Amino acid sequence: MSWESIYIFILAVGAVQGVVLGAALWRSPSPRRRSNRFLALLLFFCAYRLLAEVLFEAGVASIHNWGYHALLEFNWVYGPLLYCFVASLCDPGFRLEGRRWLHFLPAAVEFAFSNFIKAQNFFWDGTADSLSWAGYWGYVLWEHTPFQLAVSFGLVLAYAFLAGRELKEAALREEEVRWLRKLLFVYKAYAGMVLIAGLADYLFFDYAFHPFYIFPTYIGMAAITYWLGLEGFSRRSQRIATRRRNPETSEPEFGPLGRRLERLMKEQGLYRDPGLTLATLSAELGIQPYQLTQLLNNHFQQNFNDFINAYRVEEALRLARDPAYAHLSLMGIALEAGFNSKATFNRAVKKITGKTPRELLQ
Repeated sequence: MSWESIYIFILAVGAVQGVVLGAALWRSPSPRRRSNRFLALLLFFCAYRLLAEVLFEAGVASIHNWGYHALLEFNWVYGPLLYCFVASLCDPGFRLEGRRWLHFLPAAVEFAFSNFIKAQNFFWDGTADSLSWAGYWGYVLWEHTPFQLAVSFGLVLAYAFLAGRELKEAALREEEVRWLRKLLFVYKAYAGMVLIAGLADYLFFDYAFHPFYIFPTYIGMAAITYWLGLEGFSRRSQRIATRRRNPETSEPEFGPLGRRLERLMKEQGLYRDPGLTLATLSAELGIQPYQLTQLLNNHFQQNFNDFINAYRVEEALRLARDPAYAHLSLMGIALEAGFNSKATFNRAVKKITGKTPRELLQ
């Protein structure tokens, strides 16, 4: 068996692993659903990149057929997905909302730019004059410089460091932290080595895409995909657990802040805002989001959603008993209490009380 065949086989195994375990993680009905889905997306995009390389190496796809236009680049998404995976493990209330969507702006730019560059193929007749200024220099930048590589792995490095900061501030148990630290170290080392090799190729070898770093780059991606998929899948049902604190020190540390939070809930009724988030509530308290997460986990033994929904369920029951709200439907009462959908209301009532809303009201 030739080296090329072994190379294709290794990449294909990594791609299949990413798809199969990614699908299993996406469908996993566990307490870690959100973090499992971020991990699944990371595995899917890694598998896609590996599969694209397999198709090019096997000669099925090439720059002369459908492969050039169909197999677009999605390399600027790895870093943000890695960060979101770790952040959602550190904070059960983590959601992609508001400015957090900006983490994926580079991926959107890459998608648009990749389509633009590949579309130049329809206008090129072998001369630079057949392309617009933007088309020509965009093609040069995209295909003949390490721009793509530098941004891709620069983002991985940057987001690995950001994820490390989230991990440092979180209150996860040591067992949970240990493998995540290893994961971030591997990503940093991998991204750093690929950047150095790619820049060396550009500076000293006229950017000839030498196999001495192209092959290790994709084999490394396949190995990380394989390891990450197995590790994530084996932990898919583990609850996100915080470190245990000494009960004697719990009240002095969290008591005053916990009482302030309860006053905010009862006196200002912040839970009635359907757009309430961990970030906005922590800002009301004058603390950082990770500190609010620690307070909820260690003092109230709840995550953000369960804590807020408990107040909303209590409010819905109060409104249902109030004659002034007798004209409202069950959904109307749920909206007044701060829920933004019937499904969320039903799930919260069932989880907190063990009954459906109608059973509870009867």
